[in-house]
Amino acid sequence: MSKHFLYLTNDKLVCLVIKGRKLVSRKSFAIGGLQTPVVEAHLQIYATLRTYLVTDLVEEDFRLDTIPHLRGSDRAAVLERKLGQIYRASPFRHAIVQGREEDGRRDDKALLHAVTNPDLLKPLLSILERLRTPLQGIYSSAVLSGLLLKDLAIVFPHTMLVTIIPDFGLRQTYFKDKQIKFSRLTPITTDESRSVGQLIAAETSRTWQYLDSLRYFTEADALDVCMLAHERDHEAIQEAIRRYPLLRYRFLDINEVATKLKVATAPTSSHAEELLCLLYSRVALTNHFAAPNETRFASFRRARITIFGATAAVLAMGTAGAAFNLYHAAQVSQEIDSRGRQENALHSQYQAVMATMNGQQSATDIVRETSTFFNSQIRPAPAAPGPLFNEIAQVLAGFPAIRLNQILWATNNDPGFVPTTPQGFSAANVALGGTPQVTSTSESKTAQATVASTGAATDSMTNAPLTGNKFHIAVVEAAVQPFDGDLRSALATTERLVEALKANPEFTVKVIKRPVDTTPLASLKVIDKSNAISTQAPFTLHIARKVRGT
Repeated sequence: MSKHFLYLTNDKLVCLVIKGRKLVSRKSFAIGGLQTPVVEAHLQIYATLRTYLVTDLVEEDFRLDTIPHLRGSDRAAVLERKLGQIYRASPFRHAIVQGREEDGRRDDKALLHAVTNPDLLKPLLSILERLRTPLQGIYSSAVLSGLLLKDLAIVFPHTMLVTIIPDFGLRQTYFKDKQIKFSRLTPITTDESRSVGQLIAAETSRTWQYLDSLRYFTEADALDVCMLAHERDHEAIQEAIRRYPLLRYRFLDINEVATKLKVATAPTSSHAEELLCLLYSRVALTNHFAAPNETRFASFRRARITIFGATAAVLAMGTAGAAFNLYHAAQVSQEIDSRGRQENALHSQYQAVMATMNGQQSATDIVRETSTFFNSQIRPAPAAPGPLFNEIAQVLAGFPAIRLNQILWATNNDPGFVPTTPQGFSAANVALGGTPQVTSTSESKTAQATVASTGAATDSMTNAPLTGNKFHIAVVEAAVQPFDGDLRSALATTERLVEALKANPEFTVKVIKRPVDTTPLASLKVIDKSNAISTQAPFTLHIARKVRGT
């Protein structure tokens, strides 16, 4: 992404557009013409690019000071107060903490620097404000020039970097142990009596003498002067300089430096602004002089880019999700089609099998009876009578005067089916021998009908198919014992038993035979035996219950 660097000197404003490692555009304007429409029109062309204002002015002041050792907001407050006291007339000020003193209270050492003439910046800042330019910050080129020594791996205890700015201004920046301590910009005016090389040599000598007077050097220290210049200017400068044991000159060929820094655009002169700005464009710069209101459009731009990036990410995620859903839907559709074809094939096979089976007939009755036996007996396995007997026993437990003689049990699909008594086995056979019984001399029409229907059912089932097991059917033969001849009490006890059994909603209870036939046509007779101990009042109940799960 392209960046727009505005390199401001006392005489010129150099506009540099840098993309990657290449200089795309260069345009310079005189300081006196900043308020002209031409300058504003040119800046408007690049008003959307990230803009960096780099100052290289004579009115930049540098001084060292100390503050108490603090941290965080306390340190920032002390530094701001110190800057306000020293540079009261300028809002463009900055402080850099450079470690602590070795002796005493070990206070923090700070480099205070500022642009002492704010009127040099205000016209340009007003244009950028009108154009809503995303100004990233205002930077001191002298402070940033330490990046050049770092990239070139130039490490000396005392180093002075000398660069030439447009119109032959000479910037001399002193670094002690890689930290900037002093910087000075002096214009080089043409003098017929002296060459440019002689002027540069004289300025560097004076700066060395000034630094020596501040006791930066010991007797064994030497100052290494690194001069960045074009190859064609080396000879003129080298002839004019005077060498001292404590002052060593080192020439840096600007083209060789550009090659070493992998700069695509080779400088054509000794002016260093292009090379420096190409170097500054590679790193994240820390703002020096710009106030928050002067960089607010840059903040808006970053927020806008963040929002656009988040929107693009959401759209990308949505697109990816939609593509995945479409792919999955296509797979599901293919699976549905495949299973539909399998279903159609199986249905065709089923239809063919059914057509074949419908044309077949049972050859004999054995096939029919086998099928009936399978459906009624094998497939639904008949249930055991245990639960039925338990429920009947629970009811009988509440009637101690009733004695159970026998239960006939069977399963059948007809709830009215009456199980038959095995041949030679009856209630009389299981009764106590010689016990007097109360019996009816004539049976009721209901009992006769029941016996008749039972006999008919027996005859009709001789060759009938096997019965089913939808209902449990029990014929309970019991008696009221002891019985003292009170028929009303025996009938009442029987009726209470019937009502107790009917309380189970799953039971269907019918009385087949009561202790005594109470119909008008019946007559009662007491049979008394000489050895009788007690008497009985027998009765028979028919109980049906549906098999659970059928």
